[in-house]
Amino acid sequence: MLMQMNIKRQPVIQRGNLTIDPQCCTVTLAGQKISLYPKEFDVLHLLVQYPGWVLSPEQIYKAVWQEDAIGCERVVYNVICQIRRKLKNPDLIQTVIGRGYKFVE
Repeated sequence: MLMQMNIKRQPVIQRGNLTIDPQCCTVTLAGQKISLYPKEFDVLHLLVQYPGWVLSPEQIYKAVWQEDAIGCERVVYNVICQIRRKLKNPDLIQTVIGRGYKFVE
């Protein structure tokens, strides 16, 4: 049935000891599963796809929420804080003051 629907598997992303499987919506860090809410997963997945790139809160919001990014800074900040807390490694996502956020391997 899946072959008839022409569904393609999205590649698993490996960055150091962090693994993201976008097809199954799973995240593991050092072999341990991390539970994320859908928007947290989407933000992390976006950042991990562009390691080292600084993405503004507006860019993140538009890509993940697919809406105009008016007043989005606090929403993105809160999601980033939750991701950092759940990963127990705040250094993976760095804040670039006045610019945005970047994923660092």
